Amino acid sequence: MIKEILIAIEEEVRDRVYREQKSLVAVKTVMELVNQIDHEVEEVPLQDRDRMTRLLVSLKGCDLNDEEERLIDRIITN
Repeated sequence: MIKEILIAIEEEVRDRVYREQKSLVAVKTVMELVNQIDHEVEEVPLQDRDRMTRLLVSLKGCDLNDEEERLIDRIITN
């Protein structure tokens, strides 16, 4: 009985660590993209999700992944 509980807890923790790792990678990627912006020429549209997404997609050269999209949502709602 205790082994089953510990196994379930271990799986839960591993899943949480995996999700957090994906989030950390997304933060690093978006940070790198934001660092590429020439802030004297380009305004970062913090209140416009679509414009911000288009800007980051343009810098990245491909679509944002799900974690990066969720991160954009968090930035917009802060």
